[in-house]
Amino acid sequence: MNALLPRSIKVVTLGVAGDHSLRTDAPLPVGACAAIGSFDGVHVGHQHVIESAIAVARRKGVASAVICFDPHPQTFFHRDGKPFRLMTLSQQLRAFEAMGVDYAFVLSFDTHLSALTAEDFARLILRDYIKLSHVSAGFDFQFGKRGGGHAKDLVAFGEQLGFTTDILPCQTDTEGHKLSSSAVREALLAGDAKLATEILGRPQAYLGEVIHGAKQGRTIDFPTLNLTLGDYQRPRYGIYITQTALPDGRVINGVSNIGVRPTVGGDIELLETYLFDFSEEIYGQVVETALLDFIRPEAKFASFDEMKLEIQNDAAKARAWFQKM
Repeated sequence: MNALLPRSIKVVTLGVAGDHSLRTDAPLPVGACAAIGSFDGVHVGHQHVIESAIAVARRKGVASAVICFDPHPQTFFHRDGKPFRLMTLSQQLRAFEAMGVDYAFVLSFDTHLSALTAEDFARLILRDYIKLSHVSAGFDFQFGKRGGGHAKDLVAFGEQLGFTTDILPCQTDTEGHKLSSSAVREALLAGDAKLATEILGRPQAYLGEVIHGAKQGRTIDFPTLNLTLGDYQRPRYGIYITQTALPDGRVINGVSNIGVRPTVGGDIELLETYLFDFSEEIYGQVVETALLDFIRPEAKFASFDEMKLEIQNDAAKARAWFQKM
């Protein structure tokens, strides 16, 4: 069994056809309580919204759910934009599952869905199709054509259409950091893996298939696992202390380079991870590498020998970091 895939949460994919009829791949429960949002990162602020829906569901004795969107609305409207995602859909589903959510309703975000007015979205999607009894959302939630509906409108539609609502205010941590996806992205761009972890409630993690690289690491006794970054938000290029989860559930400590490898003339962004005390061949397997701390920026060295020495120092710092944990 692949430990990196959701197992128990019930996932229902929903879509809207051109005539506004519903497309669905599974039966829907009646009267569920759902949290709704993009939930990219499923950070601590998102978790509060989801916990609100779960609490109401338990009081009512009905199913709890999360409504999310695939693709992310920003991806749909800005298809040539820079990569920005914090999570893949499968990572989101695992995060929902870990919180004890019963259902994930994945709304296909396309031309038909984006054309619905806010009122049609509330009436057709939330009441008529999914038949919700309660909806929880964040204060900045927008819905409907051109984002015309806001959180206050959701409350008003709920009163008209027969479902209750809970709108959560802006969430901050004890030090005043805003708990938001944009705050996570800012932390990653600064290389502040620790702050990203605090906002997310878990380390930022990159899921991907292990690909063949140039195998230059083997020539200096530091073989690496290589992942492409795909649609993920690029963190600051540099060397990170990391842990990598394998499909069989093992978690291996290591050190990773994220960047283009200027010393070897690289021009493709990769996440390259040297796993400590690990020598297995796992090409083609899907792994997940989590950023725990930042060591240094990516650098161009004058020679392979100089680079090897610096990598040895990086690995020693990472091993020492784990020994202190």
